[in-house]
Amino acid sequence: MKPGNRETIPTISEAVREATAIVDPEGGDTAVIGFFESFEDDDRPATAAEDLKGVLLSTVQGIDPEGDDPAALAAAAAAFWLATNPGQADNGDHVLREGVRLAFEGSPPEPLAEWLNNRGIDF
Repeated sequence: MKPGNRETIPTISEAVREATAIVDPEGGDTAVIGFFESFEDDDRPATAAEDLKGVLLSTVQGIDPEGDDPAALAAAAAAFWLATNPGQADNGDHVLREGVRLAFEGSPPEPLAEWLNNRGIDF
């Protein structure tokens, strides 16, 4: 962060909103929509949430228990990264790459890795 440049800490709902807009800009993926709706009123500061990664990923698991929708996992990873990197949502590929690296320690589940590769995103 540059001196004098103070980014506001996003709320969980703001981080999730930005992440879902990156992953599903048309709003047609039902699991991503469900993920967004799960957090749309969560006004806690994203950095104050205990185990934010766990909360986000377990919410996706509750929405998509079979793991058939890698876009929802991508949204959770992106939201986790955006929680501590405010103002970065304008570069969606970067957000997805860094979010997956952070959330899955560089080893995403195979469906998510394939989804990223189909979007042309190396991780």
